[in-house]
Amino acid sequence: MAIYSKSQTTVEGLDELIKECKKLGDDAVPFIKKVSDKIGNKILDRARQLVPVDTGKLKNSLYLKKPTNKKLNIYSLVGIGKEALYGIPLELGHKLVFFGKKTGLKVKERPFLRPAADENKEYAVQEIANAMNEALNTFGK
Repeated sequence: MAIYSKSQTTVEGLDELIKECKKLGDDAVPFIKKVSDKIGNKILDRARQLVPVDTGKLKNSLYLKKPTNKKLNIYSLVGIGKEALYGIPLELGHKLVFFGKKTGLKVKERPFLRPAADENKEYAVQEIANAMNEALNTFGK
């Protein structure tokens, strides 16, 4: 059984837990997809709270792509919709251009996606470890 430590983002026995879950193969997928969706929704909600300036368009454009399974690499994606692509330079910062000419000035980043993910890192590790343990317990391994 893996033990999660809240003081740091580590799970004792994680390597063994991952090895055992890989043996389950496709049987473990529903457990991990479910928790991936749960974590993604939590990050999405927090990102919407952290949007620095908004008329509602950017907050409403943020979306969660449901869990994808590619060779047992299961993940969800929180992204910015096409209607509010200005959120990308807002998140990352950018160089200021005035009437097509470079000004040499930079606009500082005002991230909201990365902090939302970072704030939920420990929660994600705990939830994934719990889901993996649940899968192993369900199939008696």
